[in-house]
Amino acid sequence: MAAKASNIAASTLAPFSDDVTTLTPADFKTLRQRWKATVTGKRMKVNSDDVYYALSKLSGTAEQYIANMQPSRLHIWEDLSPIHLSVNFRKSYERLRTIAQSYSIPGSIHYHDLNVQETVIQSLDFIGSEIYNASVVQAKGENWWNFRIGAPLALVDIAILLYDDLTPRRRHDIGATIVKNIGSIGQRALKGANRADICLALIGAGVITNEEAEVSRGRWCLSDQEFDGENSVFQLVESGEGLYEGGSYISHEIFPYSGGYGVQHYYSLSKAVNILSKSLYQINSTELRVTFTAVNSTFCPVMWRGMMMAHIRGRDIARKSEPDAFWGNLFLQSLLYFADTDIVPRKQRRFFKSLARSIWEAAPLPDLYGLNITQAFGMQEVLGKGIPPAAPPLGTFATPMSDRIMHHRPDWAAALAMSSSRIGRYEALNHENLKPWYQGDGFLYVYTEKDPLHFSNDYWPTMDPYHTPGVTNGQNPQDPPAYKFTAHRDWAGGLDWRGTHGLAGLDALSTDKGSSAKKSWFFLLNSIVALGAGCAGLSGTEVHTTYESRNLPISGSNFSINGEYQEMSTGWIKPWEETRGQVDWAYLDSFGGYVFLDKEPVSFKHETRKGKWTDINQYPDYLGFNDLISREYLTIYRNHGIDPRDGRYAYALLPSASPDETRDFATIPPVNITHNTPKLQAIQFNNTVMANFWSGGTIGHLTAVTPCSITWGYSGVEDKYLTISVSDPSQKATRVVLFFDDPDIGGVVEKDDAIRLRWGRAGETGSVTITVNVEGTHGKTHRVSFERISWRGTLADLPWRPPAQETTTISTTTSTAPRRKPAITKTPLASNSTVTSKKPGHKPVPAKHTDSTVKKPGPGTTKSSKPLPKTAKPKVEKTKSIQTTKSIIEITKSTGKATKSIIDPSKSTIETSKSTLKATKPSLGTIEPETGTSTIPKSTASP
Repeated sequence: MAAKASNIAASTLAPFSDDVTTLTPADFKTLRQRWKATVTGKRMKVNSDDVYYALSKLSGTAEQYIANMQPSRLHIWEDLSPIHLSVNFRKSYERLRTIAQSYSIPGSIHYHDLNVQETVIQSLDFIGSEIYNASVVQAKGENWWNFRIGAPLALVDIAILLYDDLTPRRRHDIGATIVKNIGSIGQRALKGANRADICLALIGAGVITNEEAEVSRGRWCLSDQEFDGENSVFQLVESGEGLYEGGSYISHEIFPYSGGYGVQHYYSLSKAVNILSKSLYQINSTELRVTFTAVNSTFCPVMWRGMMMAHIRGRDIARKSEPDAFWGNLFLQSLLYFADTDIVPRKQRRFFKSLARSIWEAAPLPDLYGLNITQAFGMQEVLGKGIPPAAPPLGTFATPMSDRIMHHRPDWAAALAMSSSRIGRYEALNHENLKPWYQGDGFLYVYTEKDPLHFSNDYWPTMDPYHTPGVTNGQNPQDPPAYKFTAHRDWAGGLDWRGTHGLAGLDALSTDKGSSAKKSWFFLLNSIVALGAGCAGLSGTEVHTTYESRNLPISGSNFSINGEYQEMSTGWIKPWEETRGQVDWAYLDSFGGYVFLDKEPVSFKHETRKGKWTDINQYPDYLGFNDLISREYLTIYRNHGIDPRDGRYAYALLPSASPDETRDFATIPPVNITHNTPKLQAIQFNNTVMANFWSGGTIGHLTAVTPCSITWGYSGVEDKYLTISVSDPSQKATRVVLFFDDPDIGGVVEKDDAIRLRWGRAGETGSVTITVNVEGTHGKTHRVSFERISWRGTLADLPWRPPAQETTTISTTTSTAPRRKPAITKTPLASNSTVTSKKPGHKPVPAKHTDSTVKKPGPGTTKSSKPLPKTAKPKVEKTKSIQTTKSIIEITKSTGKATKSIIDPSKSTIETSKSTLKATKPSLGTIEPETGTSTIPKSTASP
């Protein structure tokens, strides 16, 4: 795995050496105190319901463990027998840690109970003498993780909690056991979360035994000093396992895992940072730059109401005891560890606390997956200081290195899981996640305020794996899942449009190659439009595209079709075999609306589905969850028939919409489907076109010569600007070439460095060839913005026009064009975001903004450009600036009239003059629907 180069300053600490004697006994005592606080929480007066609840839950669990002890030569607990199996001695340590926590925390029923102390120490002696020690040899077939990570981390915590009660000999033996079983920490196989975990355990072994050499080794292994930082946990990677630029986290080489291994990586690192703070081995803030950036780019976009979304949790979704809220709380705990560390800048610490509060407040049912004792004490401190919550994410977030797209709206969110020749379809490992066949084939997760616990309500053992929302697949039975393989085709990805909209495409071919389709999703402000073409099968079975497979709330949910209530009796199925006119829309109270945008039949099914967690997880940790569960499901799907050749579909999801809004959308759709073929899929709404060119083509003014995802449209006051965004979802092309023919196209406002422009084509004016160098950009979105000529009048009014056959050389940083509606702009979670509170008693705290507007060179500026005559600036009275993205619209206080910005390429200045010309309505060009595509009335409503 290659580590990405960074400017992280070298630490002032001496490099690792076995010959170190700088930590004093007092230093080791401080390290133990800080470690203990990460396990028990800070000592403070209890005045929080969360703390009372967490302490009561901890004491009750510990009491149950004590009562169920049945010590023998084979086990401590009968259900963890025989104890020589690594999973059983590791789980025995974890139970003993819970008992030790209850023994160590004031207010617990076991606080400093000598009988409890003796019970724990005797159990440690039993395991250490016969099962897990410095002489043990890992048996063939055993899970290495139990030996090197799971057991050591639990054992360190126990030894820290009972440090004063353990003899020096016991402490020495525990430390030796950990060091021996961890083994070499310099090996290249240790990456990401596993490296962070092992380094933390090794630091702990040194803290227990006062061995500075082990503390030093663990500290420097985090930076991977042995291999010059190749596997440093502090840096971005460009391949393999770890944290990527752009928000992806990959584990086991090919699986998106920011909500699982990514959170674990972050948790162990934050704990190490907290413990080593103010010591000779503290981790410096310069090393944590990438780590802090990842909070906004990697973790916040994959959270919904305090929970980690399922599409980036890999096989963890098959674990009953580790739901999405569990990982959300672990991330919260990581934030609190960082926030309690002086090396983190003050502003960053406050933001982490603010974000932790937003996670805590957003949890739909905190009592269901409550905070543990450490998290509860940390949140009590945050709430006591009156720190308001951070604003939730809003907008579209694409992470092309993991084939994922997230789309957040105020009261709903969606996440799309795709796979490609780069990214695995699913992870099924250690007998976990046993029905995963289509989890990476376009699985569309939709979260709503109406039913926030949809995926937490025993969804995974009861869902229909052959009707996965968003997926097109054959109904033939699948073989048991295999491990670690990617999809067959390259194309998976898309782009974000101005941060508020998104486009995704997937060239889908099932694992058994029995079904295929070209699939596109368009993420809009109030809806998601899904198109499919070329849906084909070779398995001899029906091919279905699943629009929805909804786990209905236990309380029930009403359902209607075309406004008519449908009886939801078990087993009810109602196929609609006639035209689209009969099935225009449907509505589910616990979700929102469904609109069917073509004339194909739609099938509906309501059924009771049953399952056990052990049906999808046979790992020993989770065999206790074997109760039979029943849940009600509503499934909506398109049956393309047996082995179809060119099936199609077109539908829209309207999460959280009302019945009236759904009916209105169906009556006059605000979205026009211009193309839905295996070559081109595109929609038009307002003044914007979004398209996946599977093999090139033309829409209106724009022609794509090469395959690409593209969005283009107008924005700004009176649609002043034209912006084109493009990406290469295959990540295999070297360049993307576009032609844009429009007499209205003016000078360049901004573009990113990968874009080259060539004005004029075949002697024509008002046209530009856009060449995008996409080689090595890994599916990144590239943008270029132009100013419309008609906004300023006619061609003759322009002081400058790009000469034909000349390539512009202006280079700016990547940025979007001015947003058309500031009210719907993307609101990323950042340290300067506006923060609001949804709970009474707290007022919104305005964000602090800095004016980052920079005056840029005019379009087409080159080294050989000759200065043009200076133009006198008109006298402008006092003005105020309304800032959009990289532009300023000036409004005079006296007249309220807008002025325009004219960019002079000969001078790096922006001159303003009053505009007396009325802007004309922009044209998208002549967009002819494909043959057979229905034309539908246009609506002025927001899609």
